[in-house]
Amino acid sequence: MGGRFGPEATPAEIIRQESQFGRLPLLPAEREYGPLGAHATCFAYAVATWCFMIGGIVSNRAGAIQGAVALTAGVLVGVFITNMATALACHRYGLEQVDYCKTAFGQRGTRIILVFYIINQIGWNGLILVMFGNGIRNVARALGYQPGVWIVSAGVIVGLWLTYLLVTRGVHLLNVSNAFIAPGLAILTVAMFLLLLWGHGWAAIVTAPPLAPGPDRLLDYLLVFEWGVATGISWWGAIGFLARNTKKRRDVVYPQLLQLGLAMCLVCCVSLFSSLVARTDDPTEWMVPIGGPILGLVALLFVALANISTSAIQTYTCGLAFRHLGPLKKRPWHQLVLWTVVLTLPYVFWPEELYRRGSTFLSYNGTIYAPICGVLFADFFAVRRGRVDVWGIFDDDAAAAYHYRGGYNWPALVAVAAGIGLFYALLDPLTFESAPLFRFTTASLPVSVVSGLLYWGLMAFGARRASGARAVPAPAATGADPVTAGLAARRLLRPNI
Repeated sequence: MGGRFGPEATPAEIIRQESQFGRLPLLPAEREYGPLGAHATCFAYAVATWCFMIGGIVSNRAGAIQGAVALTAGVLVGVFITNMATALACHRYGLEQVDYCKTAFGQRGTRIILVFYIINQIGWNGLILVMFGNGIRNVARALGYQPGVWIVSAGVIVGLWLTYLLVTRGVHLLNVSNAFIAPGLAILTVAMFLLLLWGHGWAAIVTAPPLAPGPDRLLDYLLVFEWGVATGISWWGAIGFLARNTKKRRDVVYPQLLQLGLAMCLVCCVSLFSSLVARTDDPTEWMVPIGGPILGLVALLFVALANISTSAIQTYTCGLAFRHLGPLKKRPWHQLVLWTVVLTLPYVFWPEELYRRGSTFLSYNGTIYAPICGVLFADFFAVRRGRVDVWGIFDDDAAAAYHYRGGYNWPALVAVAAGIGLFYALLDPLTFESAPLFRFTTASLPVSVVSGLLYWGLMAFGARRASGARAVPAPAATGADPVTAGLAARRLLRPNI
């Protein structure tokens, strides 16, 4: 095992470690989240990761009512696209999502998706840790101090350290922390909204103009809708972790649609309204003016705690992704977590510069993940009809089910590349310049649909159909190493595994 396990580790302990900190599919009995845990984790994850920041971004382009409607519609569309294929597959088979991608992209083609995945996880991880650092700076300001940018960098360092400690101790601690954080965030959000109404009134909220509107109001609303779709699609980076750790299917679908979709939008709207009234798009700057010195400080502390919890989940899923890289496959879990920490260090040195790129990074997620989601949706529902050969996912033999040609499934990669090109043709994610067609279609939604249809067509008429893929049977558990034995045992306990 290359140093990952001590000589005293039993086969049962090795299998448990591989399930929790590796890529071995999780059985239902090994999963952490029931109904309460699933709802609490999804809600805390949504609030902490980006919804306060998303509300601030939207405030630059749209007012209260227009922004709330466009954002909510976009997020629900994006969450549906992301949730339906990846969540159902990862839950049914206990897979983490990079492994699941091999059904569509192939054993080696998935490494290309892995690069996008790691960029997504590291990027959001850094942004929420900068928000954590900004919260510390604004707490200091509320207490009468005027620290410089250094305190934000120090906050990112502290956040990375706390995240490392949390992640190296397993999923259970994340579940326990979210069970306390989520109710506090819910109470806090309601309290901030009531104080906003009491202090300023509904009329002031709905009449407040956007902070930095463009010359075309319709284009502004469509951009907000597009950011909403991209926000929902951005959940692709967390769907596998949440789904494979959830015990029942209904606790996969409903918490993600209700919490990652609707509840997140409600909190986004509180942030949007507060940003419009306080005239700042940084959520850590309006909490004290809106909530007052005491509640504002409590709000900043709660958001800081929630950001650490979310950062821990991002780091955990990124650590699992590193298991796919040859030199890191057999490294101990704490070393994989450390790699994630190292890759997040740019946010220590350039916190404000990278934080200001939040809207660009959001558009990047739509550019990349819209075609990926379209391909996976078509693959799971149209090509494979919900059936996955789990052993084929872990078998890199040339005759295995998902090896394809040289390990690459070219129809999927071609469909993603075409989708990215179509996105750029509709909307430039750097400058936000758009084609005339964008006014009628937006970008992420048609890209997802076109990529999925193109992939389906290529798979149907190409040289390699999914139905013709040859599956290599799983080896018997006897005489195999503990990890292979554990995978073989899981195949026997559930159909198609």
